[in-house]
Amino acid sequence: MLSGCYFGDKMSPLSDSVILASSMSNVEVMEHIKGMLPIALISYVITGILFTLFGFHYAGNVDMSQVETVIAAMEQQFYITPYSFVPVLIVLGLLAMRMPSFPVISFGSLLGIVWAVMIQDVDFLQAFNTAWAPYNIESGVSFIDAILNRGGMSSMLGSVAVIVFGLGFGGLLDRVGVLETIAKLFERRVTSPGSLATSTIGTAFMGNVFGSAMYVSLILTPKICAKNYDRLGYQRKNLSRNAEFGGTLTSGMVPWSDNGIYMASILGVATLSYAPFMWLSFVCILVTIITSYCGWFVDKCEPTQAMNEQEVTAEEIQKAPASA
Repeated sequence: MLSGCYFGDKMSPLSDSVILASSMSNVEVMEHIKGMLPIALISYVITGILFTLFGFHYAGNVDMSQVETVIAAMEQQFYITPYSFVPVLIVLGLLAMRMPSFPVISFGSLLGIVWAVMIQDVDFLQAFNTAWAPYNIESGVSFIDAILNRGGMSSMLGSVAVIVFGLGFGGLLDRVGVLETIAKLFERRVTSPGSLATSTIGTAFMGNVFGSAMYVSLILTPKICAKNYDRLGYQRKNLSRNAEFGGTLTSGMVPWSDNGIYMASILGVATLSYAPFMWLSFVCILVTIITSYCGWFVDKCEPTQAMNEQEVTAEEIQKAPASA
């Protein structure tokens, strides 16, 4: 289940992690997704085969009465029609046309409000209020209520706070020279796309371990690794892809991270118990490292000088007293 969730999350231009990883790497959202697509599809197929073979050893039973109860409760609360997908399709179409993500998503939110009034016969003020406050229904089915009684910008304030503090933390580390020191340590060892991918994924994973949040990992990893991609002449979408795979796909494996805590609470299973079965994450990271060492799915560009003018000036200032 987690493998399917993470695959869908990586392929969605509306995903928070996709938008954050691409923006921190200065890459367009759709370019970021295109960079992930080949490896994600290969990993998805391999994972599907592994789960199929593994499933032959276990028998499973599905209680269809629960499915029918959920469907009946949904039909009582909402008018189910294919027209409900129109706002989503419009947003995906605009993003596929490489329109800026922020205005497109904002437009999609407003269109969703209008669609709720037209299709679901919801009062306009109630529909508009869902943009801020969580949606509230009582279907009589606890499973549905737990899923639908949430949302709105107010529920995202905690995530926004983590992002803001993560940006501040990253800026502080950058200002005092910590990120530069870490980047120079990698610079001595990173000489190929394979070592570049390995170091980026490892950095992103350590960001989850020490930052306790996927957002912190996705913010700090591009800041640390970006200059090595520029120096070696590899496009930034390689950076965003590797940071995404190393940061997002491993966040659920860390018991004290935001994703690890959330997954454990939803599944009712300890993080270290379900982590060995996150096969898509393991396969995706392994495929990324192998293909990078082979030079596959690696996009190049003109190398740029990693050292900027401010750093040169700083070195000259440090040498000035000695020469005097």
